[in-house]
Amino acid sequence: MAKADTDAAKSDTAPAQASLWRLRYHVGDLEHYTEWTADFTTIENYYDQYHHGDHAHDVAIERRAVIET
Repeated sequence: MAKADTDAAKSDTAPAQASLWRLRYHVGDLEHYTEWTADFTTIENYYDQYHHGDHAHDVAIERRAVIET
Protein backbone atom coordinates (compact mmCIF):
# COMPACT_ATOMS: atom_id res chain seq x y z
CA MET A 1 0.00 0.00 0.00
CA ALA A 2 1.38 3.44 -0.95
CA LYS A 3 1.53 6.31 1.52
CA ALA A 4 0.12 9.71 0.60
CA ASP A 5 2.43 12.69 0.81
CA THR A 6 0.87 14.52 3.76
CA ASP A 7 3.47 17.31 3.85
CA ALA A 8 2.10 18.84 0.65
CA ALA A 9 -1.44 18.85 2.01
CA LYS A 10 -0.58 20.64 5.29
CA SER A 11 -0.63 24.41 5.45
CA ASP A 12 -0.16 26.73 8.42
CA THR A 13 -1.54 29.77 6.64
CA ALA A 14 -5.09 30.74 5.83
CA PRO A 15 -6.12 30.58 2.20
CA ALA A 16 -5.24 33.69 0.23
CA GLN A 17 -8.10 36.15 -0.05
CA ALA A 18 -8.55 38.66 -2.81
CA SER A 19 -7.86 42.25 -1.77
CA LEU A 20 -10.99 44.29 -1.20
CA TRP A 21 -11.16 47.99 -1.97
CA ARG A 22 -13.59 50.86 -1.38
CA LEU A 23 -13.72 54.61 -1.93
CA ARG A 24 -14.11 57.05 0.96
CA TYR A 25 -15.15 60.63 0.23
CA HIS A 26 -16.82 63.63 1.84
CA VAL A 27 -19.70 65.70 0.50
CA GLY A 28 -20.11 68.71 2.73
CA ASP A 29 -19.74 67.44 6.29
CA LEU A 30 -20.93 63.90 5.48
CA GLU A 31 -18.56 61.00 4.99
CA HIS A 32 -19.54 58.41 2.37
CA TYR A 33 -18.20 54.98 1.37
CA THR A 34 -18.70 52.72 -1.61
CA GLU A 35 -19.20 49.00 -1.04
CA TRP A 36 -16.17 46.73 -0.68
CA THR A 37 -15.20 45.17 -3.99
CA ALA A 38 -12.36 43.10 -5.41
CA ASP A 39 -12.53 45.10 -8.65
CA PHE A 40 -9.80 47.72 -8.14
CA THR A 41 -10.31 49.16 -11.63
CA THR A 42 -13.84 50.27 -10.71
CA ILE A 43 -12.66 51.95 -7.50
CA GLU A 44 -9.81 53.62 -9.37
CA ASN A 45 -12.27 55.02 -11.93
CA TYR A 46 -14.54 56.30 -9.14
CA TYR A 47 -11.51 57.94 -7.53
CA ASP A 48 -10.65 59.80 -10.73
CA GLN A 49 -14.24 61.00 -11.17
CA TYR A 50 -14.75 62.10 -7.55
CA HIS A 51 -11.26 63.57 -7.12
CA HIS A 52 -11.61 65.81 -10.18
CA GLY A 53 -15.31 66.59 -9.58
CA ASP A 54 -16.73 69.66 -7.90
CA HIS A 55 -18.78 68.13 -5.07
CA ALA A 56 -16.61 65.59 -3.21
CA HIS A 57 -13.46 66.28 -1.21
CA ASP A 58 -11.01 64.19 0.86
CA VAL A 59 -11.32 61.34 -1.63
CA ALA A 60 -9.30 58.23 -0.74
CA ILE A 61 -9.04 54.58 -1.74
CA GLU A 62 -9.08 52.17 1.20
CA ARG A 63 -7.92 48.56 1.25
CA ARG A 64 -9.43 46.01 3.62
CA ALA A 65 -6.78 44.14 5.58
CA VAL A 66 -7.17 40.82 7.38
CA ILE A 67 -5.25 40.75 10.63
CA GLU A 68 -4.52 37.35 12.08
CA THR A 69 -3.89 37.00 15.79
